[in-house]
Amino acid sequence: METAKKDGFFQKYCESLRKSITQNEFNDFAQLDSGEKRFNFINGLKSIVTELKLAREFNGKSLERSLDLKNLGNKSFQKESWNEALAYYNLCYMATPESNESEKAIILANRSAALYHMEKYDLALKDIQRAIRLQYPKELMYKLTERKARCYLGKKDHVKALECFKETLPALDNCKLPLERRQKLERDAQIMINLLPKNIEAEKKLAKGRKPVPAEPKKPAVPEFYAEKGLYFDYSSEEGRFAKTNVDLKPNTIVLVEKPHVSVLLEEYSKTHCSTCFKRVSVPVCCPKCSDVVFCSEDCESSANSGYHKYECGFLPIFWKSGASITCHMALRIITQQSEEYFLQLRPELDGLTSEQTDKLKHDDYRKIYKLVTHEETRSAEDFFQRTLMATLLNACLTLGGFYKTKEAESFIGGLLLHNLQLLQFNAHEISELQREDDRDVGKSVFIGGGLYPTLALFNHSCEPGVTRYYKGNSVCVRSVRSIAAGSMIGENYGPLFTQTPREERRATLLNQYRFSCNCRACSENWPLFSEMDDTVLRFKCDGGKICSNVLLIPSEINEFMIKCTDCGEHTNIMKGLKLLQDTETMFKLATKMHSAGEIEAALYKYVEEMNTLDEVLVPPYRDYHLCQQGLRSCMLEYGNRYVKFVTKKFIAE
Repeated sequence: METAKKDGFFQKYCESLRKSITQNEFNDFAQLDSGEKRFNFINGLKSIVTELKLAREFNGKSLERSLDLKNLGNKSFQKESWNEALAYYNLCYMATPESNESEKAIILANRSAALYHMEKYDLALKDIQRAIRLQYPKELMYKLTERKARCYLGKKDHVKALECFKETLPALDNCKLPLERRQKLERDAQIMINLLPKNIEAEKKLAKGRKPVPAEPKKPAVPEFYAEKGLYFDYSSEEGRFAKTNVDLKPNTIVLVEKPHVSVLLEEYSKTHCSTCFKRVSVPVCCPKCSDVVFCSEDCESSANSGYHKYECGFLPIFWKSGASITCHMALRIITQQSEEYFLQLRPELDGLTSEQTDKLKHDDYRKIYKLVTHEETRSAEDFFQRTLMATLLNACLTLGGFYKTKEAESFIGGLLLHNLQLLQFNAHEISELQREDDRDVGKSVFIGGGLYPTLALFNHSCEPGVTRYYKGNSVCVRSVRSIAAGSMIGENYGPLFTQTPREERRATLLNQYRFSCNCRACSENWPLFSEMDDTVLRFKCDGGKICSNVLLIPSEINEFMIKCTDCGEHTNIMKGLKLLQDTETMFKLATKMHSAGEIEAALYKYVEEMNTLDEVLVPPYRDYHLCQQGLRSCMLEYGNRYVKFVTKKFIAE
């Protein structure tokens, strides 16, 4: 994986610096044996800050631009183009400088009006409260109290609506409206004040005769960590540490749920998704200083600005222009989400860590990820040069952002930045979102960011994976898509699947990107591509069970009932198996129809039923098995991040 894109300034600077140093200097660098020494060597050659004229950029905030966008929003509002108005008000809000609180309050009030007309009452109420906190002008406060009342009417909360209409009357005392207009608003508010108590009493009487409606159960929060009880990690010199199970796992078993140690959005999603939790945002909360990121709530904004974002704020435009990859940003974020003191305290114990110690640590503990594989021993001096120079760029962001309190910490943390760049290359995962043009579209899984999951990083690759993964925000959920026998490896997939990519191409890709030769079942047995699978031959399990793993190759048109295994001598009842398989095609069609209709849970269980039947009788590879697996994967993606551009019907994934 490249550290930077070729069209960014970093790659050009790297090539220029490499040419400027002598062969003797480069030979000296090549002999260095630690990240800290490499960092000090490259950092001492030239000042990257001076060379590249690095400085914080806060170009997104401008009162003039904000006012222009507000005017556009107001014009759209007058045309009753509520979605367009909302889009302009969002941009306007993000562009408003921190010092212009009164203007920001007015923008939030305008946005609340658009949200009210879109019947997004809860979001409108939040914006009203934000505008009030920012000292919305007293002479205009009647607009907000009246709008609050209308929002509560829309929510059928007549008690709170009544309170807000009562607040509207004294608020009108401060307005600067013509007398006639003011009197009309007072009359309207008074009518509602007189009417609502009667409605409230009538509702109370009706409620006495009704059976209480049970409250909808709250959706359970995504846990920070969950692991299936049978999950454990084995070790071999060839494969390192890898996930296994000591119990039989059925299809659709949740194997792992994990929050990331670190996660970062791609630049193109930095203004559509929350920088902290990755939730897609339609009504953003913005950073007070920059307009490069958005948040879904004040909690996420506060968490970011008290942690990682206060050091990254103003540097993201430079970072993106440099062409630095997302793993480089993650290498920086691993540092910025903690403090200088935190890393200095860990320094004495990092190199002596054992897996027994790290297994017990939480996902956000740096020691949890420090020992992940880096393949440092196989790296070339050129590779180290490029990554070390990138570490100096990341370090410049820390220095200019005020991260360091003591000068002596810089070389140590510079070495950690280089270490992070190495381990992320082999352990990071792409975070995805299922995106559709409309809800009739099959959709595609789109890469929106990157995350490092300390437990998931220990799962080994298989070209025929037993699990699939999807994401809720930036948390990962791993589910089984077939039966996995006790004692087996739980393999996930790093990229190429055997059904789509020939073995030699898969192996070459994995060797190049991850530095291992794949010997999974699909590779060692050289399974055919999906398009090459033979439908005329069924691959039956031998009834010898665990004693015999032989596969009986049976023509689909066969008249014999019992087939003798050439390995164990046991007879297998073919007719019994064929009867079980009779309904699987019907199951698949029904599951596919349910999925298309948005009945995700029902479709998922139907695919599981089919997979259990197939697993009982046949041995992969064969088409029906892998089509069923794909159906399972597609259903599971519905439980994760989803975005439908145009909605005409509702998908049910919960």
